[in-house]
Amino acid sequence: MQKISVIIPTMKGREELLKKLLSTLPDDCEKIVVDDEDLLLAAKRNKGARQAKGDYFLFIDDDNYLKEFSISEMLKAFDGTIGVMGMTACYHDKKMIVADGGSDRNYLTGFTYGVGTNDKISDWNKKGIYTVDEVANAFMIPRHVFDEAGGFDEENFPIDLDEADLCKRIKDMGYLIVMNPKAICYHRSNTYSPIPNFRRPISAYHLSRNIILYQGKHLNALSYFVFCVVFLPVRLCFYTASLIWYKNFQMIPHMIRGFWDGLRCRRENPYQQKL
Repeated sequence: MQKISVIIPTMKGREELLKKLLSTLPDDCEKIVVDDEDLLLAAKRNKGARQAKGDYFLFIDDDNYLKEFSISEMLKAFDGTIGVMGMTACYHDKKMIVADGGSDRNYLTGFTYGVGTNDKISDWNKKGIYTVDEVANAFMIPRHVFDEAGGFDEENFPIDLDEADLCKRIKDMGYLIVMNPKAICYHRSNTYSPIPNFRRPISAYHLSRNIILYQGKHLNALSYFVFCVVFLPVRLCFYTASLIWYKNFQMIPHMIRGFWDGLRCRRENPYQQKL
């Protein structure tokens, strides 16, 4: 029997969310809660993985809880070709609507497309397992694949794009990145909109900085040059217009600082807020 280690990064003030998640996990899972306030998300996940003893790692954020039998549905679907399997996330207050069905990425432009977002789960799960470029929020990885990939890159992507970077490296190793519509979690997220917004300065900064670090890491020199000259200005204008649309003017300086630090390849975290 395969042993599952569930790795849950959390922080102070989220005890009730964590309690709800833990109540929906099978008793025979190893449960590892990482609440180290000195670590950001990717480092918490790596710390949990170092402690884990399971054959499979389920990484799941603390603002989720599971539909019954979701973990067993994932285990049934794994074969030697799959490197990462994501859970389909539905909104916690609209349980029949998909919040996150994985993402496809245009590796040159850096823009992503959410697969199945805001579709009805009753329609979506007829697809069966399907491939994507990357997953987030709740996903399972065989231990040997995670170890071979070297875990999360917590230096470059302490939060935001840490899952995307890991999925790209595992995909480059020859494995599939898939989503399983029969494995469902309920996520406390806002309804997705194609117009991006930022709730916190740390997110505005890191998502803006990290996309440049991501492209620099995974593109060749010519493609990276095209991205910086053509598509990075498009992203800057699009994000700025979006924040103006939302009247979220206070996030614009953090976003611009992120783009600037990304171009300078700065990897330090200038924000004290932890996640």
